[in-house]
Amino acid sequence: MPSIQASGYSPTIKKRALSRKLVELREQCGMTTSEVCKRLRWSPSKLNYIEKAKWVDPNSDSVADLCELYGVGPTDTDALIKLTREARQRGWWRKYNDVFRDDYVGLEAGASEIFTFQTTLVPGLLQTSGYVEMINRDAGMVDDAELKRHIDARTQRQMILMRPSTCRFHALIDENALLRISDPQVRSEQIRHLIKVSERPNVEVQVLKIADGVYPGTSEPFVYLKFPGAADRDIVYLETTIDDRMMEEEDELERYIARFDLLCARATDTAATSAYLTRLIE
Repeated sequence: MPSIQASGYSPTIKKRALSRKLVELREQCGMTTSEVCKRLRWSPSKLNYIEKAKWVDPNSDSVADLCELYGVGPTDTDALIKLTREARQRGWWRKYNDVFRDDYVGLEAGASEIFTFQTTLVPGLLQTSGYVEMINRDAGMVDDAELKRHIDARTQRQMILMRPSTCRFHALIDENALLRISDPQVRSEQIRHLIKVSERPNVEVQVLKIADGVYPGTSEPFVYLKFPGAADRDIVYLETTIDDRMMEEEDELERYIARFDLLCARATDTAATSAYLTRLIE
């Protein structure tokens, strides 16, 4: 039986690993989803939520029923039940369900490496409080309490770059994202913050300059999340104003890594980025 360990501390990662393992066990038994639902008298939607990691609070009884149906031994069943309990724990982001609209932050919290390409906004993990306030007010947010929650949530997210098990973060930012900051003070503070945070050994920032012309590849912003465990599949995350997409097929991952490498080659050298950013605010 393959390993059922899930790397990282994020309950979201553990929930994802648990769901993937249960799918593997069903396929090893040669059972279809319809057969499982018939045997356990479940609705198709219940099993779908389990196998797609859409369940909010993984249920130990449901996992035990599946283990019994799939003929899983006592030791492995206990391990899966333990993983279920860990996946049910509440990550800090759960108290900000009104701010975060999907599981992305929980996945981000378990990543060992994050590569991001942004064209219109500064990456969330590098945004200052002033910048967060500006973009939310520009989007029509007027309630001060709601605004404070967005700032607090963003600040909490950024702790991933400070934790003991360091996450490597590499950001590619289109220069337009910096120049379009309308408030001069916010722009200056944000750029100075980019300079400061890029001095951290685990943070790398590059800028795609307007003067270098149209860059190849894609103009679509994306985030690539890499996880420490070999069994944890990487994810490409695409966020739009309409919906969000998460991709994890091997060919998709390879395509986005190739795009990121191509864009890196066109961007400012990391050693020269600080000087270039400084010139933007002089």
